[in-house]
Amino acid sequence: MKTGSASSLVALAAAAFVAAPALAHPPGNESTAGALMKVEHQWLTALQRHDVAALRRILGREYIDSDFQGDAITRSRYLGYFAHPVSSSAPHVEQTFADTAVRFVAGGNVAIVTGIVITRPATARGAGASPGTQVRHSRFTDVFVWRDARWQAVTGQETHFRPGTD
Repeated sequence: MKTGSASSLVALAAAAFVAAPALAHPPGNESTAGALMKVEHQWLTALQRHDVAALRRILGREYIDSDFQGDAITRSRYLGYFAHPVSSSAPHVEQTFADTAVRFVAGGNVAIVTGIVITRPATARGAGASPGTQVRHSRFTDVFVWRDARWQAVTGQETHFRPGTD
């Protein structure tokens, strides 16, 4: 795990906030943890479906992803990966959020979302998981900026871990 990643995420968010022209404050109904988690769910669905149009709407122009391998992925590279249709042989998975927290900073125009995404193999009702499949836990931090009347992610970071070892 890289040191200083949290401070780097906050610095990037602050820079995006300062660079954004005349941000309007989010309306009351958008200044809630529920509003941010709705965007997180839309993002997860867009990833699963390779919905590039939704990803373009969610990801700010300066978006950088620090992936679980430590690579910095630009927005264009990230979108390029998801521009390919979902393979029919791709395993179907179910993803859920756990241990999420949302913090608003910079007068409510920046939000930091942390939590865990649990990825499980999708199985038919009553059927067990196929051999070799496993549950994956990913701790994440996403930073959003309010602009253009919506929340946009400006950076994200995820780290895979095994429960009980964190």
